Amino acid sequence: MSRIPFLSFWTAQTSISLADAVYIMVITTFIFQMTGSPLLSSLFPLFQAVSRLSGGFTSPLLLQRFPFNKLLLILEGCKAVLVVVLLAGFDFITGHLPVLFAFILLISCTEGWADPLLSSVIPKIMETEKLVKANSALAITNQAVQIAGYTFTGYAVIRLGHQPVLIVTVILMVLAVCCLLICSRYLPEVEGRAPATKAKWNTIKEGWVLLWRVPTLRTVTLMDAIEGMAGSIWIGALTLVYVKEVLHEGEQWWGFINASYYAGTIIGGLCTLWLANKIQKHLIVSMAAGSFFFSLFTLLYGLTSAPYFALILCVAMGPVYQIRDVAQQTAFQSNIGSEHLPKVYASRGTLLSIISSLSIFLMGLVAEHLGIRAVYILGAVLIMGSALLSFSLLQVNKRERTEVSRTL
Repeated sequence: MSRIPFLSFWTAQTSISLADAVYIMVITTFIFQMTGSPLLSSLFPLFQAVSRLSGGFTSPLLLQRFPFNKLLLILEGCKAVLVVVLLAGFDFITGHLPVLFAFILLISCTEGWADPLLSSVIPKIMETEKLVKANSALAITNQAVQIAGYTFTGYAVIRLGHQPVLIVTVILMVLAVCCLLICSRYLPEVEGRAPATKAKWNTIKEGWVLLWRVPTLRTVTLMDAIEGMAGSIWIGALTLVYVKEVLHEGEQWWGFINASYYAGTIIGGLCTLWLANKIQKHLIVSMAAGSFFFSLFTLLYGLTSAPYFALILCVAMGPVYQIRDVAQQTAFQSNIGSEHLPKVYASRGTLLSIISSLSIFLMGLVAEHLGIRAVYILGAVLIMGSALLSFSLLQVNKRERTEVSRTL
């Protein structure tokens, strides 16, 4: 297969990731500077989460009405137009918080609808044996541009102002749409569209039915859910408490911890590229090994009081996390027809968002009543449970992919 579809999608996905990071930093810093209210600033990520959740839940209805490639272009095009309007009318829109939050809701809805589609593109344009390499390449660039975006946008806003920096988001979104237009030419125009007469609820629940009835999807999603619960231990508030109460260091070490972890994930992405063929042949072993070592490093991280050892552990977590994550994603993509992926990803995303939101509150309670170390010990136990669960995939019938049509 030609490299053009992958390179165009890779550029589009990278541009979208960087555009999102810049957009989030610009809007968050503006709201805080304008209001001085942490509560109002926190409404931005809350509105984003709610809108993306509702968008992911209803995206199958859009897939019923539009072909995959056209819908992806429409949604990303709408997002680009909304960002252009936000830039053009920045003074008026940001001068009225309700109007600004309305724009945030609209942009977040387009993201919620588009995310399952973006996650489904790679299996449509790449051969199965190249999925690990493709997913690894995307993981590396996404991590790198997000680090750059979150690191330098704040400085750029201080030096240049909010509106000039937002121009970067506009340019990146226009570039992304152009690249998706190229990529869309390599996608089937009509693929798995549901009959127009199908009931809306039946359309929405198709992804949920597949998640439950296809053994690999069910197991991998359960692993993702468990790891999503454990993942909430890395939220900023808990990390800050850990730095102060366990490491007995200043707030700057919060930044060191984050930087070390992201550096590790980039190294991990390079490792997965190097080991791509072995991971592709041993997906289950890769999942289990990655989860086991991630659990071990998390446990040691929670127990240590040595700051530099904590940094080393954060770097070490990156490669094992990436190996596990890429293996799970590839297993998920390989065990369902590409025409069903958008609906399945939408259902999976909705489920994981709900679990992640609830687990943040749960981990906060654990930290409050049992101490911050207990949070990381609990996280390590959950991740180990995911590692053990991965072995159940050995029992999955290899013919399940051909049985997908019987589940609908």
